[in-house]
Amino acid sequence: MKRSEKYVPDLKGFISSCETNYLRFLRLMPTIDEQSRWSFGVETASEELSRVSIFVIERSKYTVTLRLAQESELVDWMPQPTITVRLYHDAHVAEVLSFQKNRYVRQRYEYPNQRMYMPDEKAQLNTFLGEWLQHCKNVGISMEVPLLE
Repeated sequence: MKRSEKYVPDLKGFISSCETNYLRFLRLMPTIDEQSRWSFGVETASEELSRVSIFVIERSKYTVTLRLAQESELVDWMPQPTITVRLYHDAHVAEVLSFQKNRYVRQRYEYPNQRMYMPDEKAQLNTFLGEWLQHCKNVGISMEVPLLE
């Protein structure tokens, strides 16, 4: 993007991504009203099995704030994403609030900026979240051992 070009957010695309991510969360965690923690394995390119954990960090009447973290034994070279997301039950959307150690992600950034965020950083993070949730749904496996009677 040239310095002279002004970034114009794609609001329709952003809302669509947030709505789709909300539905992905509900499919991945159908017991969201009763549970506060989910954990499952996700296959990786190696023989390694990563663990994805989802924790409720705040509940209110119309929202639930979640933290998603992927943990792997290959911590030295494999990135371990952590995302904070707020689900708005009244609007049926899920929005990324923070990623890794970036506490607050804005809708739009001037570019270039000190941290070198892209102008559409928040939209890209919501797209990444959607891809991550879809991957979890497609290849996620239970880490719990069933009880035999």
